[in-house]
Amino acid sequence: MSQPEKNAPLANRIEFFIRRFFERVGGALDFALRRPLNPQPRTDLTALIPPIERAIEEKLRRETGRVVAPNLIELRYDYETYSQLGQQRLDFLQRELRATIYEYIHNRRYAMLGEVRVKIGFDVFTRKLMIKAAFPGETEAPDEATKAAAEAKPQAQRHEVALRLVGGRRLGELRALVASDADPAGIGRSHDNPIVIEDVTVSNFHAAFTIAPNGALWLADLGSSNGTFVNGVRLATGDKSIVRAGDRLRFGEVEVALEVKE
Repeated sequence: MSQPEKNAPLANRIEFFIRRFFERVGGALDFALRRPLNPQPRTDLTALIPPIERAIEEKLRRETGRVVAPNLIELRYDYETYSQLGQQRLDFLQRELRATIYEYIHNRRYAMLGEVRVKIGFDVFTRKLMIKAAFPGETEAPDEATKAAAEAKPQAQRHEVALRLVGGRRLGELRALVASDADPAGIGRSHDNPIVIEDVTVSNFHAAFTIAPNGALWLADLGSSNGTFVNGVRLATGDKSIVRAGDRLRFGEVEVALEVKE
């Protein structure tokens, strides 16, 4: 075999890694140009990879002489950041994180119990990024208490809410369906919300309605700039309160009366 033929596999590997490097750089630049303005938490790969690696290392376990790494990674953003990501950015993050996590685990000779899976979602009551690493079966196989609770779980709760503006101002139709088995119904200036209030004192993602475990209606502040008020009392940033029909709500300088139909 000639020397060029011997070097062909090495050359192919070098070419592969060079191509992979430029794909990553190009993808990261493309993602950064579309990155939402909210800087906390960061949504670029360079910021996400270190805490994900730490979560993996903290979850390692030893089985029959080998080190096994968790292969299920879940990221939960605050509601505003998640809403601004868009499907294209979510697809980019999931694709690149899967490849990066696999390389990290493979390079350290860790074993896995399945393929790498990355899930990205949100938590309406958090203002920071939460990262969880898990093994197969930790979520798919609940204990007996969890099974019993699931079997006893009542049907999904639903409330139809409407906001009637106080003071004669007209800002369009302000109503939405809030369900315990669906995403929270956001309120804000952005048209990504089910309830849109086009007023300069209202944040893009100002507040959200959701359902409490007992079926009551909750109103949560989403870190708004000018505050969310229930009957004149301001909610703390990221806090929530049970609300009922007839309550006076205020988002920034926009005051409304709450109507609820179950």
